[in-house]
Amino acid sequence: MKLLLIEDNDNISGMIAQYLRLKGYDCMVTNNGKDGLNQILAENYDVALLDLAMPEFSGYDVIESLEVTGKLKEQKLIVLTASSITEGKMKELEKRGVYTCIKKPVQLNELVKVIQSCVES
Repeated sequence: MKLLLIEDNDNISGMIAQYLRLKGYDCMVTNNGKDGLNQILAENYDVALLDLAMPEFSGYDVIESLEVTGKLKEQKLIVLTASSITEGKMKELEKRGVYTCIKKPVQLNELVKVIQSCVES
């Protein structure tokens, strides 16, 4: 299964990617939103994991850009965030096409379950 992790924190992206690779996933990593968006538009990923709070080009910018291109409904997207997100904001993101939101710190075994659930949906 091919995953893309878009996360600006090197420590977090390294830990998550290493764990997912040990679990047998083909996990690509990019550390900024613009590159992540370009990779999603250029290649097919089973799931993209997206940090919301990134400098310059945030996860919200990625979501908006995918929505404009019509790709948001095609790309399975799991949002990761350390910031507080209201239930209403999460429901809005889900209506737009985001699968779900996982709060940091991420429990890696739970992340794998959510990825599996996302792919099966």
